Amino acid sequence: MSATPFTSLNNKEIRAYARERLLGNMFIPVMITIFVYSTRFTFEMVLSLGVLGRDLFSFFFYIALFIVVNSIWGIIKYGICNFYLSFITGKNANPIRILSGFRQSTEVIICASLFLTVINVILMLPYLIYTFFFSPNNYLGLGVSFLLLLVANLFSLLIESYLAPLYFVICDYPGMRLTMVIIMTLSLMNTRNFFKYLFLQISFIPLYILGMISCGIGLLWVTPYVNTSYAYFYENLCLSYKPEGEN
Repeated sequence: MSATPFTSLNNKEIRAYARERLLGNMFIPVMITIFVYSTRFTFEMVLSLGVLGRDLFSFFFYIALFIVVNSIWGIIKYGICNFYLSFITGKNANPIRILSGFRQSTEVIICASLFLTVINVILMLPYLIYTFFFSPNNYLGLGVSFLLLLVANLFSLLIESYLAPLYFVICDYPGMRLTMVIIMTLSLMNTRNFFKYLFLQISFIPLYILGMISCGIGLLWVTPYVNTSYAYFYENLCLSYKPEGEN
């Protein structure tokens, strides 16, 4: 954690810190954003090509592929957190940090990535079961599939939002066991901070829309802005955190 002299920032102030930090320092974050989007697109293509059919083998093959792809993506997400945490704390913000999860290959990073992936798989099961075995080839089937996917993604977003500090905590405490990482994550992200984080996410929606309207070019600025804000949000959680029982 850094020694940045601020506590109890509101979302507007967090975003202001992010803009100030990025001013004149956009090149490396933009390059990282291009890499991240390219990697994510590749992963999505691999998943879409992994649908071999609608039999039992195809079902289990897709789930296995989903676990592998999303576990690897989780390790990259750790690298994203690692880079942006170093970026805001004035440490060596080397772009190679984006691959730090692969270079360190610590048990806790892999287990954290697998933990979040398994949660996503469980949430996706109703959608996958219906789509592979029960979905009729008509508008009703497509509608139900879309609804199940939407619900799964919504719950996944809420859970991942509540566990948002998890990879940041691992960055600060790389030797900590996953159970302790989760406990600390839940301590930092109480109900009040959870809603504060949700509102921070929602505040970026107009920028994301503008970024997509610009054929995605605007996202090269929006995404570093968002990730830098999330890193400041975590730092603010840590600096304003008081364990239970302390006044």
